[in-house]
Amino acid sequence: MDFHEFYSTCFNRLVQIASIWNSREDAEDIVQDVLVRFWERRDTLVFVHDPYSYALAAVRHQCIDRLKHLTYVREQQRSLWAAIHLACELETPATMTEYHELEQRVERVVQQLPQRCRMVFTLSRYEGKRHAEIASELGIAVNTVECHMTAALNRLRSNLRVS
Repeated sequence: MDFHEFYSTCFNRLVQIASIWNSREDAEDIVQDVLVRFWERRDTLVFVHDPYSYALAAVRHQCIDRLKHLTYVREQQRSLWAAIHLACELETPATMTEYHELEQRVERVVQQLPQRCRMVFTLSRYEGKRHAEIASELGIAVNTVECHMTAALNRLRSNLRVS
């Protein structure tokens, strides 16, 4: 069996199953990643007698991992909003003005970052993605993501004079 036959045999059924837990687009991405990874490693997976069952299990695990990550991101966002809400209740109008000015300064610094560095920073800090996810999405190495994050944070620290 060649890759095209394997892919066309499994893809739609696996996407249908993955769509139970994810959006159609995310389900397609997950299934595609699983099938490509499986095909690339097919020679080392000699113990696999039923490729469809193996792919199904891998898709299920990827869906669970994605749901865990989304839950983590939502919890982080909820915590952040709770902290902001609490701060807003406790702060004076003068402090809120300072906060908005700082927020604008941060945004200006982020906008001045080189494009790739800004993209990595945004995906990490605003979208809550892990370094490995960012690397995969942008087609770069995890070390490159870490270098971009270090550069972005150093620029923020120096421009905002935060230690």
